[in-house]
Amino acid sequence: MKKFGLIVLVGALTLAGCVKDIPFVTTSVPENGKFIDQVEFAKTHIYTADEIHAAKSEVMRQSIGTAPITDLQDYAQEVLDRIVAVAPVGSPKAEIMLIGNSGPGARAAREGVLFLYHSAFDYLRSEDELAFLIAHEYSHVLLQHTPENLFSVLRPYLLTAADVALGNSGSQSDLLRKAGQMYGSDLILRDLLLPNWDRSQEREADYLGLDLMVRAGYQPKGASGYFEVAQEAEENFDARYQVTRNQLELFLQAQFQPKGQDNVLLNQFLSEFGEAVSTVQQQLSAKHDDASERAEEIFAYGMREYMPERTSRMIHKEPFDSFIEQNKTALDNYRIASEIIQTLQQDDREIDFRALEAEARKAVGGDTENHPYTRWAFAKVRERQGNLKKALQNIDLIDGEDDVLALPVEMKRAEIMKSLGDVKSAYQRVEQVATYYEWPLEAYRFLYPIVKASGNKTRENELLIGCVARYPQQRALCAGQESTMQMSSM
Repeated sequence: MKKFGLIVLVGALTLAGCVKDIPFVTTSVPENGKFIDQVEFAKTHIYTADEIHAAKSEVMRQSIGTAPITDLQDYAQEVLDRIVAVAPVGSPKAEIMLIGNSGPGARAAREGVLFLYHSAFDYLRSEDELAFLIAHEYSHVLLQHTPENLFSVLRPYLLTAADVALGNSGSQSDLLRKAGQMYGSDLILRDLLLPNWDRSQEREADYLGLDLMVRAGYQPKGASGYFEVAQEAEENFDARYQVTRNQLELFLQAQFQPKGQDNVLLNQFLSEFGEAVSTVQQQLSAKHDDASERAEEIFAYGMREYMPERTSRMIHKEPFDSFIEQNKTALDNYRIASEIIQTLQQDDREIDFRALEAEARKAVGGDTENHPYTRWAFAKVRERQGNLKKALQNIDLIDGEDDVLALPVEMKRAEIMKSLGDVKSAYQRVEQVATYYEWPLEAYRFLYPIVKASGNKTRENELLIGCVARYPQQRALCAGQESTMQMSSM
């Protein structure tokens, strides 16, 4: 399905952030002279602790958790601090958070939080390249750019579609069912979390990012080097998940076929999904620059403005290599977890579960014993083995902030609890999680069938009204959830 395939191609532009609802205030990129000397900056807004917390929670709603590798996070923070220190007077401070995800990329929140994927320390080769990635993301914050997160429109539909593939074990292959199950961690984070920047905004963040990193003492070659290694990392990531994509897209394509006039909710869902995909297709083609074009532009800009600096060596490679070596065990455990998640794309008959379990035990050894990413991988192995109790134990061992884990992990825990017969505890937990995350659609989809089956009409109406009020475009999904159940039975 070509038009749906465009959804997942957004990762080709791996430098992406999430800064929203702030007016665009910069000038265009100059043909001569340094961009930082000509750009206009708006007055800095000071965000409250609650606003910063909300920005972090938004990412936790769409990821599988942080990557609490303290040394690497502190190291990246030092790089960011150097960049902030040379920014124009009055520029906002910012903080780094490592996110558990093997897909290349990073994300900036307007509140001054930069979310860096742990995989950056696998494919970057020097502190100079890391500095460009961080400086680019910080530039989005500094310039107060406003992206269009087109994929937020599609996310509710994809969640339902993944449920369909997971629940459909009859007419479809087991591998297809696994594809639906897999589309919920690294892949969906990379494809759906990254916003769609305007071309001019991406260029400005590239140019200002280069200016800032050079001011901070980094080699301008790091910018060109970043594009080189990031593109290769992106291609490798895409190749690893191609089977998953192919299987899920074939299934979704089948779902676009007519299902009969009597299934009004399902037909409405399919119609809305198709329209949303078409909208993304049109806007992507209109807005996105090719990564190679951006690499050529930043190279030319660096040659024009920073020729003397380009003659120096990569002065920050040795410290970078040293920090990578010091954290080699943790990064290796994360790599193992990533490989486990990839392996679970295969059919059960092709998986050596004894060997996979042994690898999962390695991933949760040492400092990464209770990390979200490594425990999530082990939980997925246990789930595929049919051992739901041990899958639940792995999730329960995850360390989380405020006693609440990332939303997908919390929802998986509730689903397992429900499958094990502990419906009451699962319901109560989702109520708590829903309040923490300001009632995401996933919570309504879990709670509504339970309440409806209980016969509590008052609570049923409260959930229905609350769902429609928060997600008016998802009225069909809110109205009883029959659409999901009907689709699963086909």
